Formats: sequence, structure tokens, C-alpha cells
Amino acid sequence: MDEIKIIERIKELIDPFLDASGIELVDMTYRRESSGMTIRLLVDTPEGVRIDECEAVNKTLSELLDKEDFINERYVIEVSSPGLDRPIKTDRDFERSIGKKLEVTTFGPIDGRKTHSGILVGINDEEAILEAGGLSAVIPRDKIAMARLKIEF
Repeated sequence: MDEIKIIERIKELIDPFLDASGIELVDMTYRRESSGMTIRLLVDTPEGVRIDECEAVNKTLSELLDKEDFINERYVIEVSSPGLDRPIKTDRDFERSIGKKLEVTTFGPIDGRKTHSGILVGINDEEAILEAGGLSAVIPRDKIAMARLKIEF
């Protein structure tokens, strides 16, 4: 089974538990690292994720994977919070970020720039709208390479 199919199967297994627990899967990877294969899940809730929630996801996934036994290699499961500087990827991520300052990098220049900063004032399936200094930038969603909260200290 290739890595993409393994990720898809893991999502199928863990989704019912996450839904019932009110936990969102932000991102998941399955890849070889120096210690061997690692399944890494980034999870969150609207209030932020607590360590006991990460432990519950880890324990549940471990039990499900032991029962299903479809991964032929040794692996480690890591579950954590995505952190403040995490990439904004999903529709829910963008919706939660309305009214917050973002930094968006695009695949190609838009209005002569590949990096745009501003308050996210709107989002839909086709575009994100950032506002800065009284000007608006409309960025097509399919042109967004990376979006993150802009954290200022």
C-alpha cells in the first residue's frame, strides 16, 4: 500500500472518533524520518487542543491500527497541536481566520507581488480578500501556495 492510500485509510479510521470528540484533523503526514516511519497528526478544536485530547487521539488511532493491521512497516504515531504559525489550509481554517492578519504567499505574482499581508475580510470557494491600508487584494484560492497567521510581537 502506498503512502497516499495509507493516509486515506488512516483518515477513514480516525474520522468517526474525531467527529464524536469535536476534534478537527488539520493535517496528517506519513513519511520516513530518521527514526523510521512516522504518522504525524495535527489536530485542533475551536478552543485549542489539550494534551489529554492528543493522548486520546494517539491511543485510539494506535488501537485502530493494531486491529486493522494494514501497515507493514514499523511506525511511530505523533499527535500534536498545529501551533500558532501553522499553515492555514482548510475552509474551516480560513473561516476562523476572518478578521485576523494573514501573510499569504502565491504561486505567481498577483499585483506584482508573491507575498501579501493584510486582514482577511472575506473568503469563498474561489478567492480570499485581504485588506491593508485601505486597499483590498483579491487572491484566487487556487493561486495560494501558503497562508499563515501573521504573528506580531
